[in-house]
Amino acid sequence: MGMSIRVFFAAIIIMNPLLSLGDIQSLKVTGMGVGSTATKSDVQAKLMSLRAARIDAQRKLLAEIEGVQITGLSTVKDAMVENDLVATRIKGMLRGAFEVSSNAVKDGNYWEARVEMAICLTSDSAQCRNQINLANVAKPFLTVTPKADLYSAQDIDTATDKVDNNDNEKLPNTGVVIDTRKTTMAPQLDIRIKTSKGKELYGPGYVAGGKDWLHWAASVEQAIDSTKVIGSNPLIITELEVNGANEIILDNVAAARLFTENLNAGDFLAEGKVIFVISDDDL
Repeated sequence: MGMSIRVFFAAIIIMNPLLSLGDIQSLKVTGMGVGSTATKSDVQAKLMSLRAARIDAQRKLLAEIEGVQITGLSTVKDAMVENDLVATRIKGMLRGAFEVSSNAVKDGNYWEARVEMAICLTSDSAQCRNQINLANVAKPFLTVTPKADLYSAQDIDTATDKVDNNDNEKLPNTGVVIDTRKTTMAPQLDIRIKTSKGKELYGPGYVAGGKDWLHWAASVEQAIDSTKVIGSNPLIITELEVNGANEIILDNVAAARLFTENLNAGDFLAEGKVIFVISDDDL
């Protein structure tokens, strides 16, 4: 039996190594094209070279998306073969690809063109705010954790007495920064914050459809500067682990603090006001 659409995206999806420190929000490729003046006018040959370069860039973008790992044994391409809906959604992303730069140079009887195109992974960068992005395409297919497996007030135990809930003068947190740089965490589309007992504190099911829920940064400073996402007073969590399923695991104290601060602040988790910071080595 072929894997289902839900299994396709519920599995951990690791981003392509083309991600760079300078641009964590998009996947970029460069297409090449040639146009000959032997049978076309100079203007026509130039336009032909640019068109060929754009087609080449779109082909490369599709190949990069298809090569994204779902698990160690399967890729997006595998899921596209198994599921027509997945294939349609992924190929449809190419219509949202945008041109970063283009250039055509004449060399003898030929025009040689280079076109750089990109696909957005999230909507955080200025160039991606009004573009289709892979995180939003994937979200409808991600598994929502059952209510029974969500963290609740009943999960706060006596080990969490270190959490200070009596500071009435403290300003409420406006979001949270999850600093994973001490771990091997890499960008992925299905990310969960849990306790060691498997209780989920954050995941794709927390944020209503149509809202952005997944945000990445290359440093804590970059995350803090993203006030449009996490506001001016974010909670910063640095003590965490990553399990074999690439889920972020918080200890009892950190979990209770995140749950309590979120509750006191009016539920910033439901607004997707979460930024994950990853190590330079994982970009």
